[in-house]
Amino acid sequence: MENIAKKTVRIGLTVGLSLGAIVGLVGCSEATDESETSHAFGVEGVNGLSGVNGLYDTNGMSGVNGLSGVNGLSGVNGLSGVNGITTTNGLSGVNGLSETAGLMTTDPGRKTVAYLVKCALAANDSIVKKDQYGTPYTFAGGLGLCPAWKNGSIHGSAFDVCQSTLSACLLAHINTSGVHVPLWLDSEAPTIGWGTNPAYPAQEGTFFGNILETGDLKAVNMTGLTGPVAYFCEGAGINAGAVAGRLGAGQSGSPYKNPYGTNAKCSGHGTAGPTSNGNSAPDGYKALTVNGYVFQNGSPVTVWRNPSYTPVFDQVYRYALAPVNATGMQIDVSNGATTPGTKVQIWQGDPKNDNQRFTIVKNATGNWKIAMKKDTTKCIGPAGNGTGSGTAMEIQGCNDSSPNQSWTVNANANDGTFTLKNIASGRCLDVSGGGTGNGTPMQLWDCLNNNNQKYKMASGY
Repeated sequence: MENIAKKTVRIGLTVGLSLGAIVGLVGCSEATDESETSHAFGVEGVNGLSGVNGLYDTNGMSGVNGLSGVNGLSGVNGLSGVNGITTTNGLSGVNGLSETAGLMTTDPGRKTVAYLVKCALAANDSIVKKDQYGTPYTFAGGLGLCPAWKNGSIHGSAFDVCQSTLSACLLAHINTSGVHVPLWLDSEAPTIGWGTNPAYPAQEGTFFGNILETGDLKAVNMTGLTGPVAYFCEGAGINAGAVAGRLGAGQSGSPYKNPYGTNAKCSGHGTAGPTSNGNSAPDGYKALTVNGYVFQNGSPVTVWRNPSYTPVFDQVYRYALAPVNATGMQIDVSNGATTPGTKVQIWQGDPKNDNQRFTIVKNATGNWKIAMKKDTTKCIGPAGNGTGSGTAMEIQGCNDSSPNQSWTVNANANDGTFTLKNIASGRCLDVSGGGTGNGTPMQLWDCLNNNNQKYKMASGY
């Protein structure tokens, strides 16, 4: 790698409008850019385009509102029609990205637009779009992977790389838990580049595909493929076949598939890029082939990450927590009651049940509090502010300065789960006795790193 200065783009969204984030905290956000000159190649970012506004395996798209069959990148008609967006017109025009239908009319849809514009347009560029009520939103560019889409069509044989590189960028920023995870991108695409960062030592995987079009992709010179297609192969740094909210057959709602087989590595299936000094694995892949079509010219995007990251929760999402020891169950507030002292338990999971949805937001201690979706003034805490093992969990009036209602959250990157430790007691949130039945109470217990204390997370609204 040449020892010359190149630009590393730090993509960020700060508090303001409802746009989501690529770096740092999200929620109601206004898109802004920070860039700095660095001797590192590659691009630093944070994934967080969640399962609710990411991709699901129904039609290759999400079941809610982001890249979805309702308001996102539809599995029925790609970016067109009900999504309010099309590849045949520029994003800046009302016939390219509608202001009265589809993505611009919902918060998860606008999050998707924020990521789409970040990936497509350059860091010094942006578009302004209104929602159905006339409220304007500014969406900032970042990577410049498909700038032609701002003002013109990207449908046709000349735009296969434009579409596939943009698709890979979106895929690289998705996770199914709705938790923001720091990452490092590598690609032959000149606005990303080759080169690793010691803060991101594990190569997670390489992403490629086309999620912008549906049906036979001959029209975009991708013969042999039927869109939407979303692929990954595992990187050298992933040994367990799972990454929190990301890769692996065990990940609920995982949007992509490995075309080379379960847990298959990228090595041996494509042309590797350069290898930075000190690494045994290449920075990424120049070319990967599926059904005779070669993803190349920058369209594969490789993700590196630090397995020991600190998760950050979206302040707009509502989270479900499913204990690993009890398949199909979720943390639940008994009868959905908001009365202080109400039991916190596990119960059969129901995606429509607000008894099982919580906000996870920062409190005055700088840690996380877990509040009910039904009443965000009510939080989960130990009965009687107890700290001993076996203390039952209950609903309490939220006290932002209380260490009893404060939690640290640890991401277990190798199995895709999260553990929650109570600040006051130093003990973990636990399913009592490892029970699996409806009504089993939640409690505090010594942290043992067992399945009673590990939770899968899913995000919604």
